[in-house]
Amino acid sequence: MQESRNPTNPTRRAALKAGLAVAALPLLGALPRGAAAQTRPVTKVLDFTTAADIAKAEREGEFLYYTHDSEPAAAGIVEAFGKDFPKIKGKYFRLQNGSLFSKTIAERSAGQYNVDVIQFSEPTTAIDFQKRGGYTNYVSPQSEFYAPGHLSNPVGNYFWVGVTFAGISYNTEKVKPEDAPKTWKDILKPIWLNGVNVKQSNSGMQFIQWYELRKLYGEGFWKEFAKLKPRGFDSRVQLFDRLAKGDDRMCALAEYAGYLLHKEKGAPIAFVAPADGLPASPLLTGVADKAPHPEAARLFQDWMMSPRGQAHQQNNPYLYYGSVRKDAPPMPGGTRLKDFKLLSPTDMDALMATREAFNAEWNKMLGML
Repeated sequence: MQESRNPTNPTRRAALKAGLAVAALPLLGALPRGAAAQTRPVTKVLDFTTAADIAKAEREGEFLYYTHDSEPAAAGIVEAFGKDFPKIKGKYFRLQNGSLFSKTIAERSAGQYNVDVIQFSEPTTAIDFQKRGGYTNYVSPQSEFYAPGHLSNPVGNYFWVGVTFAGISYNTEKVKPEDAPKTWKDILKPIWLNGVNVKQSNSGMQFIQWYELRKLYGEGFWKEFAKLKPRGFDSRVQLFDRLAKGDDRMCALAEYAGYLLHKEKGAPIAFVAPADGLPASPLLTGVADKAPHPEAARLFQDWMMSPRGQAHQQNNPYLYYGSVRKDAPPMPGGTRLKDFKLLSPTDMDALMATREAFNAEWNKMLGML
């Protein structure tokens, strides 16, 4: 667990130049009638409302946040909250999505309830956690600013804190212009042998990409990709660090946020948005059941849902997650989620049914079996 650090805040002018079809992310369910009723007293603090007991939250004095995000991303979030609420010390613990879920379930099975707020990087994990009774049902007064499909069903378990999406990226010093990938099928070319990287199977975003491109191109797509002997890593920072140094020539899971961060540092990389669309996944956050610091957790959740928290999600260079809040301003550079053609699962049962197949295929490809 770490304390927060102070990130920088670059601009987002490196928007995609290709003409992208407008596509909204799908909804995950309808808002049950009356579900948004709030029985806890609502208080205005700073410029947003909360149903947390602020005095109790300050007496609790801390909270623990579990997240799939990188160290600097997680640190930046708790630091930003701490500036607004200096009497409450935020701590965090981070692992990739699958590993984070396994750790949390193991703790709870042992009767250990350590986490206050937890964030997953793909919807089936959040739904599985919900079915296990993992969340406290807390209907935030900020829920009215989110469409029903961006909230859990029933409302009060989790919400979409933001959306991440991925294309292709390559090293412009190591790849000739005529060899640069333009479509998803271009990542299957033999020229990428021993020169391409991806994330490991514990990544929620990697699961979504595998699922969506498999739907588009068939089960043989990733079998062809496996012939290139891709390298798998834990985080997008590792992927782009290797790409920038030329250790790899192409990143096949190039999250736009990671690309922007490295590009603005001067990395010789380019981003490609295939016309078929960009695999995308929501990031889902909720207050954990039996949270040790329940009021601090509720306050942190409300802050994350508020304009203040959402601005951090969109503008922090280690995040750059598009906000689905109804009144969210454009991302830096003027882009919105609807400016991108996004590929995101609509059938959660179908997605969940493929998880074991993905793990087996991906781990075998990366030599992890």
